[in-house]
Parts: sequence; structure tokens; C-alpha cells
Amino acid sequence: MAPPPVSSPFDSSVLNLVRYKCSCGSLKPICRLYFCRHCLDIRCGFCVSHEVDSHYCPNCMENMPSAEARLKKNRCANCFDCPHCSHTLSTRATSMATPSPDDPTKMVAKKVYYLACAFCRWTSRDIGLPDQTVASGGWPEQDNCSSERISALQEHYRAIAQREKIEKESRRFLGRKLSYLQLSDKYGLTTVVNRKRAGLPPLSLGPGREELGRPVEISPAEATDLDLEQDLPIELLTEPLNLCSVTQLPQRLAQLEVQPDTITTIFPRHKHLMIKRSQRCRRCEHNLSKPEYNPTSIKFKIQLAAYYHVPDIVIYRIGELVPGKVAQLVIKVTNPTNTGTTLEFLSLTKLRELKDADKEVEKEDKPVSAINPLRQPSIVTAVDQSIGLATAQIALPSSKVYLPPRDDAAEFDDGGVDLAGHTDDRELVVWRKSNKVGLRLEVTPTTGGEQVVGFGIQYHYTNTVFALDSKEVHTATMRIPVFLSLGSI
Repeated sequence: MAPPPVSSPFDSSVLNLVRYKCSCGSLKPICRLYFCRHCLDIRCGFCVSHEVDSHYCPNCMENMPSAEARLKKNRCANCFDCPHCSHTLSTRATSMATPSPDDPTKMVAKKVYYLACAFCRWTSRDIGLPDQTVASGGWPEQDNCSSERISALQEHYRAIAQREKIEKESRRFLGRKLSYLQLSDKYGLTTVVNRKRAGLPPLSLGPGREELGRPVEISPAEATDLDLEQDLPIELLTEPLNLCSVTQLPQRLAQLEVQPDTITTIFPRHKHLMIKRSQRCRRCEHNLSKPEYNPTSIKFKIQLAAYYHVPDIVIYRIGELVPGKVAQLVIKVTNPTNTGTTLEFLSLTKLRELKDADKEVEKEDKPVSAINPLRQPSIVTAVDQSIGLATAQIALPSSKVYLPPRDDAAEFDDGGVDLAGHTDDRELVVWRKSNKVGLRLEVTPTTGGEQVVGFGIQYHYTNTVFALDSKEVHTATMRIPVFLSLGSI
């Protein structure tokens, strides 16, 4: 009998066993949440704004400015993907006998390069691409027959968008008395006066831009008769079909401008660029995650992930679930911070009442944007995914639990855990080890189906990062809803 398969800790079925409720209402595992120490609240991927820091090639690790990446259509100029299996192509060198330029009767060895895939053994010689004399660049590319038409359409609609923008600005200032500064900034009078004072000639507009926002002349598209178009080649009816020579659907969609039909017409594709992005809180606009600029580095300048600041809860052991009967549930709680804290369990009803009371206080003290103090904070509010989610009842203890601070050297210490004067409830605490504690809870399944319990955790968070205006350590009381999926009956 084969052993049961072991689930990966990165599978969604394992990650969704313990979910925390974000401030926007969505439920996420702790590894996909952020903690804003300025707003003192958790954020998910929908509560943060994403900013592109840099573009780089994942193969050659070359940084590329945003303007150059946009010009090259977010592709690397030196690296290629295999058109057959999408793996990275490598450059191979070989020698080829060619006539000597001094004496044509003699043959000399010349070094040439070609592209080869180490996975599917595809080479650029399979499609007849000539070998190159240099290792990088110079590979011929397929011409897009519709490139001129696409460029003309882009210029046409760009001019239309510019004209609509000018009309919108003119309607905004219609009927209002504008000051000299507004008129000079709007029509560029300041630049004209400064150039005249400096004795410089006036700026001249480029060709075709005498009138800003004038639409570009473009010929309308010509309709074609589908009855006159040849849908399939005649060889499909007269010769036996070889499926090995026909491209697959992913291979055709990878080259939309050409959509090759046969294997002999596929060309190497330039490798897509990747980005390094930073994430900001939408409410206070402080950085929550900011990587280093070097593409070879995996470190972060700022990384406010939730599992560094929020107690981590894991289902340690659970008894047999029977409808209407009490089952023992043991959870493991880990304190990831360097300061000790006290953990308390709250019911969802009491937690909702405390949250409503906190919102009344927040209306008086609104957060200020870190970029522009005049900007109004914006936060995304999703549908509350916790409504009607809990299907089982849980008996929450009334006593508090002390969580010691994280100590990396505690694993090598033979002494007991320092509880800082706190006393454990033996009915609640099962075991302790360093900054981890096992807690015993009782759950009662109600009906069959998926069993989910929900409760709130309340703990004291200590912000150890000093502010610029004060050197005091700030503490706050955090309340976060947690939902556990216990399985099905």
C-alpha cells in the first residue's frame, strides 16, 4: 500500500486552513498579508498600490530604464525564448570552413554562432536562420505586415486623446477668472519670456505638430470578401497530414503578429522583461514592501510582511469531528516579534462592537498621506467574505496567554521559558517552547459539510521603530479576526 501523499506547504489547500480577515473584508493566509505600522492595520494585495521600480531581464540580469523598456516592448534585445517549448535559448559556437580572403583557394576555420535549446534540442538551423559571426545580436526577425497600419492607428488615437484632454481642460476653466500664473503655466508664457530674456530663439514645433491635438490623416480599412479568401491550403486534401510539422495553439498565440502554421516558420522570440515592484499602503501611502534595485539580490529594503508582526496560528491537532459532540482542537501560536505580548480571544460579535467603536475614533483622527498631505486617502473595500462563513461553534477561554519574545538562541538553552511573572491556565496551555505555545480549544460541529470556526485575537503590538519627531516606543492594541477550516464531515 502506497503511503498517503504529503501536501506541499505552498498549496492553496494548506494555506487556506488558517485565514486572517483583512481590513478590506477579504480573507487571506498570513503569508499574503502586509502590516502597516503607521495605520496599525493589516493589508492584502488589494489594499496596496503597486509601483514599478525597475525592469530587468531574468536571464542576463540586465537592468533597463522604463523608457527603453517601453521602446523595446518590454523584451530583452539579447536573450531569446525557444519558439517550440518556451525555454531559454543558449548561444552555441562552432567552426565552419570558409575561403580565405587573402587566398580563395585555401580554406580557413571561421567561428560562427547559432541558437540552441537545451531542453527540446531545437536550433536556429532548423528553420534556416543563417549563423552569426558575433555572439550577441544580429539575428534576423520576422517583419510584421501590419506594423505600418498599427503605427498609424496609434498616432491617430493619440491625437484624438490629446484633443479631448484640451477640450476637457478648457471646459474646466470656462467661466472662471484665471490669474496670470495660471495662464502662464497653461500656455507656456513663462518659458517664452525666459528664452526671450536670455536671447535664445523661440521654440519651434516639430513637423506635423503645428496644431496640437489635430487628428492624423488615416485611410479607412478596406473590407475583404471571406468567400474569396483561402481558408485552408490545398495540400491538406492532397497530401497525408503530418502532425509533427504543424504548430500547436500555444506556439501560434506566442507569435500573434504572424501565427505560423508549420514548425519551419517559427522564429525565436525575445525574452519578456520582469519587474521589481514596491507596494504602498493606500491609506497613508507609506512603503510596505520595497526591494533592492540590484536584480541579482533577493533582499528587501523595506518588508513589512504580516508574519513578522502578527501572531502566527497553525492547526496543531484536531480530534474526530461528530455533529453535536465536542471535539478537542489544539492550535500552535507563535510570536514573531522581539517583544513579549499578551494574547486574548474574542468572539466575532464582541470583536465587531470594538471595531465599530474604533471607527468612531478614526473619524476624528484621519491618516495623512506620506506623499501629499492634501491628498485624500483611498482604501478599497471588498465584499465581506466572513459573512455566514462560520459553521461550527467554538468555546473561547476567558484567560489571557502570555507569548514570550522571539529569541533565536532559545533553542540551545536548556532552561525553561521566561513567563515574565505570568501564570498559565493549565486547562488552556498544553505545551510551551521558546516563543511558541500550544493552546487547547473546544469546538462543536453543528451540521455536516465544511466545518469553519471564527474568532478574534487581541494582542499588544509594540512599534520598535522610532519616529522622526519622538524617541518613544509606541504600543497599540490590535484586534484581528481569524477563521480556521477544520475539515468536512
